[in-house]
Amino acid sequence: MSSERKVDPFSALILVISVIGIIMVAALLFAGFYLPGYGNRFACFGCDYSTNGDAAARIIMIILLIGQIILALNELLPEKFINIEFININLIGMILSGSTILFALIGLGAFGINYGAIDGFEWWPEAGFYGGIIAGIVNVILFTLKFLNKI
Repeated sequence: MSSERKVDPFSALILVISVIGIIMVAALLFAGFYLPGYGNRFACFGCDYSTNGDAAARIIMIILLIGQIILALNELLPEKFINIEFININLIGMILSGSTILFALIGLGAFGINYGAIDGFEWWPEAGFYGGIIAGIVNVILFTLKFLNKI
């Protein structure tokens, strides 16, 4: 008999994807627009052209991804620190990762409304947006597979 503990591959992937998502949302450009006569301008945490809406959405996305990391660590560590009997932890993870997708779209919408609809500039999403939305989509799929595997 072996006393080895099996590692849940879904939780390990959720952990890795969430960490990569946090790095991309926090460190990379979120969106950009073309300012005639001056060139491209961008939204990021250190940039001058972020709107309040996209900055708030990025902060909320980071918090949601940290929540997904906590849920993944709960499954990976030997002793669970979250023990809820009446609700499935994977359902909470699906809600958190779905909310990550929602706030990525809200942040991009806030940026687009400010610089696209109001000022009429050409605008586009950047790597920070894609990192957040892809992390949310992949984690929804992984939490759903974990949920269906537990049934």
